[in-house]
Parts: sequence; C-alpha cells; structure tokens
Amino acid sequence: MATIGLKDIYYALITSDDDTGTVYGTPKKMGKAMTANIQPTYNTADLRADDGVADTAESRGVTTVSLQTDDLSKEVQADLFGKKINNDGALTDSEDDKSPYVALMFRSEKANGYYRYTVLYKGKFTPPAKNYETKQETPVFQTPTTEGRFLRRASDRLIGQELDEDDDTITPTIFDTFFDSVYEETPEV
Repeated sequence: MATIGLKDIYYALITSDDDTGTVYGTPKKMGKAMTANIQPTYNTADLRADDGVADTAESRGVTTVSLQTDDLSKEVQADLFGKKINNDGALTDSEDDKSPYVALMFRSEKANGYYRYTVLYKGKFTPPAKNYETKQETPVFQTPTTEGRFLRRASDRLIGQELDEDDDTITPTIFDTFFDSVYEETPEV
C-alpha cells in the first residue's frame, strides 16, 4: 500500500559489530522528518556466448539514503558526523572528524492509516551542505539534507527490516517499543 507520511526518524550509534553480534546505543531522535529516500544498489553483469546473453548475475551494493529534516542539533551532528562540541558549547568542524556507524529507524504512514516501520542496521552519514539566503518577501526555509551509505552488518549480513503495522502475522506489541532500541527479530523459543 502507498505511504502518505513520514515521522520519527531515529538513529543509534553502533558500539560493536563482528561475528559475535552487533551492539547499539540507545536510539535518539534525529530531527523532525521531512523526506527519506532509500535507494538500494544492484550491480549486474551479463555473460555473452553464442551471439547472445547466456547468463546474468547480480551483486548487492550499498544502499544510499537521503534524509531531510527540519534541523540537526549540534548534539546530533556530533553523534552522526564525529564532530566535537568545545568547552564553550560551539560545534567544531575538523578534518579529523570521522562519522561512526549507526542504525537508522523511522516510520511512514500508509494510506490506510497504519504505519510501515523501517530499520537499516549499519551505515555512515556525511555532513550536509549548508545554504544561507537573505530574506525575501516570502520566507524560504533552508533545511539540511543528510546523505548516508548503508551496508550489511558483519554479524549476520542483514541490511535492514521493514514491518507493516497492519500485517496480522506480526506481533502488535513490537510497535509499542520500536524506537526504544534497534529492532531485532524475536528469537524462537
């Protein structure tokens, strides 16, 4: 079903990701959601033989993410882009800044009033361009668009998950705490 809304963009810092598992920090709100564009990349190749295509193969690349929010606080920028906040409270920009890996979570309202919840497990964001413009007769808002690249986790090769609130095969209580921690499949008992 088509989506008609977007809200609640959260991120969680990854503290470790290896073959023993992935550990996340507590999710934090990124800003007020405006747009989210998720574009998976697939690279394909064709094997040509006997004057035609005899076989084809594909490989999954990174998933690019473009997020537009109303603003990015200095605390969010420090987390997402590896920046520092100095003793005076100023956000410092340095060539030594290193963006950490994070998980991304958000929800999008569907046309039937239920939500589609999305989580991407491991990616890095780059700082957005900053645009400034003098006031005009009609105000023009300048909002950040943040670009990220997401890949598979080392722990299990998963890239993300998508859950529809109106899917009766999904336990409804999952959605009650979706943004409290990074969603993981409930283990079998």
